[in-house]
Amino acid sequence: MARSLTARVATISFGIELAFACAIPVAYLHLFDIDDAPDRAIVIGLVAVVYALRTGALAAYLAWLLRPIERWMRSSSPDGGLTHRAARAAYDTPLLFAVVWATTWLLYYLPVTAVLRSRFAERIPLTGRALAATILFGLACFSAALPLAYSLLTRQLGPVAGRLSLAARERGLALPGRRVSLRIRLVVLSLSLIMAPTVWLSLTSYMSQVWTSQRDLAARAGQLARALALSAAASAQPSSWDSAARALSTPLDAVAVAAADGSVAAGGAAARELDAAPGLRFRLSRALGQKPQDDIFDPRAERAASYCAIPGTRAVALAISRAPGRDHGGELFDLFFFALIAASWAPVCAVFLAGSIAAPLQRIRSVVSQIVGSEDVVRVGRIPVFHRDEIGDLAHGANEMIDRLHASAESLRRAAAEREQLLAVAARHAAELDAVLDNMVEGVFACDRNGSMTLTNAAGRRLLDLRPSAGARASPGAAGGLQADGRAFRPAELPLLRALAGEVIVEEDEVLENPATHRPVFLRSSAAPIRDAAGAIAGAVVVARDVTEVVDLDRLKDQFIRVAAHELKTPAAILKGYALTLMRTDENLSPSSRRMLEAIDRGAERLNRIVEDLVDVSQAFLDVLQLSPSTVRLDELVRATVAEVPLSSLHHIAIRDGACSATVKADPARTRQALRIILDNAIKYSPSGCTIEVTVSADAEQARVSVRDCGVGIPTEGQERIFRLFYRAHTDTAHDYGGMGIGLYMAKEIVKRQGGHIWFESREGEGSTFSFSLPLAGEDTPS
Repeated sequence: MARSLTARVATISFGIELAFACAIPVAYLHLFDIDDAPDRAIVIGLVAVVYALRTGALAAYLAWLLRPIERWMRSSSPDGGLTHRAARAAYDTPLLFAVVWATTWLLYYLPVTAVLRSRFAERIPLTGRALAATILFGLACFSAALPLAYSLLTRQLGPVAGRLSLAARERGLALPGRRVSLRIRLVVLSLSLIMAPTVWLSLTSYMSQVWTSQRDLAARAGQLARALALSAAASAQPSSWDSAARALSTPLDAVAVAAADGSVAAGGAAARELDAAPGLRFRLSRALGQKPQDDIFDPRAERAASYCAIPGTRAVALAISRAPGRDHGGELFDLFFFALIAASWAPVCAVFLAGSIAAPLQRIRSVVSQIVGSEDVVRVGRIPVFHRDEIGDLAHGANEMIDRLHASAESLRRAAAEREQLLAVAARHAAELDAVLDNMVEGVFACDRNGSMTLTNAAGRRLLDLRPSAGARASPGAAGGLQADGRAFRPAELPLLRALAGEVIVEEDEVLENPATHRPVFLRSSAAPIRDAAGAIAGAVVVARDVTEVVDLDRLKDQFIRVAAHELKTPAAILKGYALTLMRTDENLSPSSRRMLEAIDRGAERLNRIVEDLVDVSQAFLDVLQLSPSTVRLDELVRATVAEVPLSSLHHIAIRDGACSATVKADPARTRQALRIILDNAIKYSPSGCTIEVTVSADAEQARVSVRDCGVGIPTEGQERIFRLFYRAHTDTAHDYGGMGIGLYMAKEIVKRQGGHIWFESREGEGSTFSFSLPLAGEDTPS
């Protein structure tokens, strides 16, 4: 059975090839215009010998490739290694053998041409470029043989490969062999269909020109030979023959009277031409003994000769010519001959290739139909993989799909058993969630993508009883009410609608009214969109908390700060006034008493600054901080503020030379207050001998002021809170110099309320740089 596989593949493959192999020598003979029967017999004999040797070698190579398959087919229980080798052979043989097979056709006629040129150069006329023409001839044969060989082998070995794929699958082996893409196969077939006729037509067109040129040469030589024969027949004097020959000769035509054996008097042009073309002289001497007149070609020497017997003598008129020409009839024959071969070859390739594609597809369709019509996937068979290409991948994928369907059926049975348990767990979780929501202090509202309410807890239902302060009927999550600044909510600004638009809202305040007491109710709401698995908005959720008590507490705190600050200003002023009066009027004060009065004055001054800071903080909290903006030269304001700083031998403040003039719209007093706060901090946290640099710069839109010190810097963990109210970065450290943590907060509020921005850069132990920017006034630009 194993031998029958090799015999069957070889018989079908070489049998189909033989039909074309018998026609190709005819094309070879016609390509080189080999007309004589003895010459054709030599060529056919050489071709037959080479074909026998080539076919025997190919058959041996094919048997070697198919040996693992034969061993696998003979074995009753092949192991995994043998199955793997046999499958590799089944998938790789079509490609490997087809390439080798086509390559033999590429090289097939090279030895034939080489033997003809070396051993039969005088008998058989070949062009000077015969080897190059033979290579092109072999390339055309290669292009024709490659798809034919591959389609034949894939058609015959496909069923065997399918059986081996199922055997490998049963043993858990991955499919071996080279994967050849169906796309590549179709592309190679298309290229072969284009290349084979293109190369052949180009070659035959070239060779047709060569042979047509030879025939034109022979025709002209024949006319000259006949003219010389007529002239010689009219005169019996040999001297007149030479004169006629010289008269008919041209630079490209040598005309002479030759002896019956073809010899010409030495020294003549015809003699030199024959000496230069030994093959022409050989064929001339052979033809003289057979025909009274004839034309002889020597394409390698690019010469044609013609002779004609002179009546009544033993001499012949001889002419040797060189000239170009074309034979259209020969080209038409070549085209017709190749068309016949292509018309028979292309359908054969198409039939076998279509069979190698259609058969696996039909098998896949059959199995898919079983899957569709069967209720039990386990009983569905698997698909054999005929070829390692896209169709093979499809079959392999279908097998994987069957396996996964079987696993899915099993998992569905398990899932059905788990479904009831999951439903019970989900019901319990839903009850727990309802209990949590109903016992929350915050009101929770949820809606779908259309804004329809889907969830409201008990606290939320209580909030629904509130009415909008502005008189519009609405719910806390959906409409009405006032914003924290007293403006009425527009529909597009409501938390629920903004969340449905994709916005996330964190602790936004709203004012409603209690209908029973007519008192305002302050709500703090957070909202976020609810997204599905694909990321699309499926709804929104709002959490609202009643913060009325917190707001009231903040209001009481602000009122306390204002009242306390107002009440503290009077005793502070009294202390300071009496202390200054005693120091100015009493000339008999002892030094210790004066020092105590000075301490009272400093304490009163510090208490006054604290009161002013508290008043500023209270105004900032209540958003009533008074600002009086005007047009200010920022560089002059900086210089004036620096000049107000008390002189000290411990620190030096320098304004950098690169300062520019810039005009800003700002409150001069408040801006100096912010800059003085930054300067005081720079002095407080800088060591003795430090130079504090102040820089003023500007660009097209804003002016900047930067204060750089060389102090202790700000700890990394406290940098993000440095502008918070009452925060002190160096509390309980060696650099804790006191203070309430109000200064930088007020500097930030002053700059921000004038449309500016404040920031800093600091590294602990290396100093800090505080900067703030203010927008330019009008069209001023940096100078």
